[in-house]
Amino acid sequence: MTENWEQQTKQMIEQGKQSAVGLVSGGEVIIDADPEKGFFRVKLRNIQPPQAAPQITTGFCWLLVNGAAMLNLQVKQHIERQGGDSNE
Repeated sequence: MTENWEQQTKQMIEQGKQSAVGLVSGGEVIIDADPEKGFFRVKLRNIQPPQAAPQITTGFCWLLVNGAAMLNLQVKQHIERQGGDSNE
């Protein structure tokens, strides 16, 4: 089962890379986590091109929301929009 899971994960990663061609050419993701407290924070840095950062950030939020749904977790989110508006 683990081998099958690893293969499926590799396939999903490759599909993601193919669909993201041209969106971003590099950058970093910094993860700060404290598993005991159930806390983590993610920071994108040096995204190239810089104008892709909002789309990448929104994509990560989408992944988290859907991952939480798979774990039967309720999601509450605050997303700051351009001009200081927020979506809660």
